[in-house]
Amino acid sequence: MSIQMAYKTLIDPEKRRNYDVTGYANLKDLERDEKRKEKEEGEKKGGYQRFTKKKGSSSSSSSSRMKRGGWDSEEQTIDSIDSETFDFTSLSAFESIVFNRRRNSKDNNAGAVGGNSWLIEVYDDASEPSQRASSSWEQASRALDGFAKFGRVNQKLYRRLAVKVAPKYFMSNEPIAFTKLPAVVGFAQGCNNFWCAQRYRGEMKADDLGSFVMDKLLRLKEVPSVASEELEQNFAPVTIRGNIKDENKKTPKNDKVKFIIFSPRATTPSPTLRKLATEYSDDVHVVRIHHTERDQGKWKQIYGVESAPAVVVLKSESNEVIVKHGVSGKESLKRLFTEHHFQLIPEIMSRSMDDIRCKSGGLTRLCVLLLGDERETTESLKHTLSSIKKDLQKERDESNEEGLNAMKVSLSTALENDEIVFARIDCVKQKKACQAYSFKRGSSNAELRALRFISDKPGKMSNVLFKGNAVDIEEVYEWIGELFNADETSRSLQDEVSKALLIQERLGLKTQLEQFRMDILQTVARVLEESVIMMVEIGPFPIIFMFVLQISLFRFLRNRKFARSAQNVPSADTVDTSTSNALDANDIVMNLSEFSERTTALTKSVYVVLQFINSRDKGPVVEQIQGLQALAKKFKSERLLRFAYVDLDQNVSWKSFVNDVGENSVCVWHPSKLKYEKLGISCVEDGVCTKLDAVLDGSANWEKEIKDNAWFHSSSSVKNRDMKK
Repeated sequence: MSIQMAYKTLIDPEKRRNYDVTGYANLKDLERDEKRKEKEEGEKKGGYQRFTKKKGSSSSSSSSRMKRGGWDSEEQTIDSIDSETFDFTSLSAFESIVFNRRRNSKDNNAGAVGGNSWLIEVYDDASEPSQRASSSWEQASRALDGFAKFGRVNQKLYRRLAVKVAPKYFMSNEPIAFTKLPAVVGFAQGCNNFWCAQRYRGEMKADDLGSFVMDKLLRLKEVPSVASEELEQNFAPVTIRGNIKDENKKTPKNDKVKFIIFSPRATTPSPTLRKLATEYSDDVHVVRIHHTERDQGKWKQIYGVESAPAVVVLKSESNEVIVKHGVSGKESLKRLFTEHHFQLIPEIMSRSMDDIRCKSGGLTRLCVLLLGDERETTESLKHTLSSIKKDLQKERDESNEEGLNAMKVSLSTALENDEIVFARIDCVKQKKACQAYSFKRGSSNAELRALRFISDKPGKMSNVLFKGNAVDIEEVYEWIGELFNADETSRSLQDEVSKALLIQERLGLKTQLEQFRMDILQTVARVLEESVIMMVEIGPFPIIFMFVLQISLFRFLRNRKFARSAQNVPSADTVDTSTSNALDANDIVMNLSEFSERTTALTKSVYVVLQFINSRDKGPVVEQIQGLQALAKKFKSERLLRFAYVDLDQNVSWKSFVNDVGENSVCVWHPSKLKYEKLGISCVEDGVCTKLDAVLDGSANWEKEIKDNAWFHSSSSVKNRDMKK
């Protein structure tokens, strides 16, 4: 690769990703090499002759081409379906591009993060429906360029790949029937195997294909179309809302910026509009309406819209109405959303901090920050800042008068060049951030601060409090102008407030449940759809057999689980008969004062928490093991743990060990029974649970090995007793 091509690949994110995944910067080069290799392999094996399209053929040969009723018996020449979309010719290339798998990756099931959504068409050149659908396929690919990738697989030439992409039915290894071609399958972004493929079963129309991609693969937010009455009632500017019918109706408070899209035709929303509505859904609310001649005068009076296409932006907090005519292209629409998706004085949150740019390291030199809550004082300061910003946003030509204030001209230019930023922080939600900005709640519930950023000192800022009359706009004007034009070294600096202090916005429980419900419904709908198709293809008996098999397997596993949990319940001979009536039936504390085959089996290959008691000198057994019972209940779900006690008055083989660790000690023994760790003097100590968790995590501090201990003495005595019997 030449240096120039390498540079072009490095600066282009798409080409760089393609090269990392496939080794080719341009996917067309990969397609060409795959076809060449396929042709060479076919020539070596004496294989098939690929059908090619004859260009420039005369009218005399037209009878030999494909006809609606069949083929000419003398010659069978098929016109290949040309396409601008990518042709996949091998399974490895498909997996590396669609599933975004790295080359030479050891884990073939692990897709890389990122990639694109893909729509794949499985076709055959000899299929007449595939020929007819080619124009719609090309139209859809051009309409969704930049949103999803389009590719094709020729089923006749690449049968193995076609079976993987579009099988006959779910979990089938047979290709789809020739009469059902073309088949379209979608792979959403993040999909890394064929199980997450989504089959498209609609008509081969460009609009339907686009809706499938936007709804199923991209999951873009729908932009609703509203009626004229609804738009007039709910989306009218605040300045004229009182003149509308139903004046007493209170509209709910909504901090989102409203975008109204006036279209000259009643069409579906473009992919660009739906993507922008989804991307900025936290800050904007988008609706669309068909602009008709009948309502032209009304929209001109309410919004100032003279013709369509047009976009109206309503910012309720500042009573601002922005009208842009002729906005229809992708770039102009993106630019409009990027510029106006915030209110006039935007609120700083963790997700909006970077977009507002109230930080160092960029063009911003001064950030005028309003700190406060939602009370009256805050609203007054917000109104002051809104008035100043709207005044600075006016066209320079309109204010070009004699005696023009030079300071305001300087601030207006700075605002246009993104050198001044106006923002606010809700100190009820962001308490830590407000404290970091030196906000102290006192007689006033709001205050203005100016953050000055130094270009050659990143991460540093000066923090100045406004101490004048915030209602006086001219005084605030002068304060901002003085700070903006002041010497950068004239004030003390402090560390910039970290973004980590801002509270992360989380979805509400209702929203999370709604998203979870939608995901479940979508998955269930897919499974039911595939099941119905499979039932039609192969009949109902295999489906019924699989259903019965799943139920039987579930019942078998459940019974196995109950049987294994029953083994953890001690039998009558594992608990001291003198205390069995006092013990709770759910306890799993065993008495190891006397070993038996049952206790030996239960303590084999598990950790055993062992407590030593003295029934003669220190009271009833039940009282001494209450802490052990409580500890056993806390770790009841751990299958690698057993809990037991030893009465030293009944088993003297443990006394030498107890003399070393201390009476009433609690120890945990390794499954090998060769080493142990002392947990504490009693089970109620604070560190017992922590040490026990460390044991289960594999980070225990085991004592030295003890090859000659009471475990083996007790086990050998049990064996000798069995042999005598």
